[in-house]
Amino acid sequence: MLDNNKCILAYNVPEREINILKEEGFKVILISSEMTEMTIRDILDGLKFETFNSNLRNESVILFNNFSDEELKETIRSIRQNIKGGILATVTPVSIEWKFNYLVEHLVEEREWYLKQQKGRSQSE
Repeated sequence: MLDNNKCILAYNVPEREINILKEEGFKVILISSEMTEMTIRDILDGLKFETFNSNLRNESVILFNNFSDEELKETIRSIRQNIKGGILATVTPVSIEWKFNYLVEHLVEEREWYLKQQKGRSQSE
C-alpha cells in the first residue's frame, strides 16, 4: 500500500455512486478502460498510460488503499447501503504490483470459487 495515500480506486462504477463516495469525503481515483493494463502502483502514483485492451470485464470494482480495518468495516457497510453488486477489495502489498486487469480477473475467479463453495455447502446440509 502506498504511504498515507488513503483513497478508493473505482472502475466501471456509475457516476451517481461515485458522487456518493465523494460526498462522504473519500478521495476517489477513477480507472478508465484505457488504464486497465497499468499496475495498481502506477495508478496510485497518478500516472496515466493509455493502452488498449479488448478483454475488459463488465464488472464494477472498488479497491480500498491504505484503510485501517475499522475504517474498512465502516466504509463497506456504508457503501453496501448505496451500491449493490460489484467487487470490493483492498490493495495489498502483492496486488499493488499487479496490472489492474489481472487483479480483476483474480478477484472474479475468487468470487466464483467462493460462490461454488457456498452452493456446495448448502446442498450438503
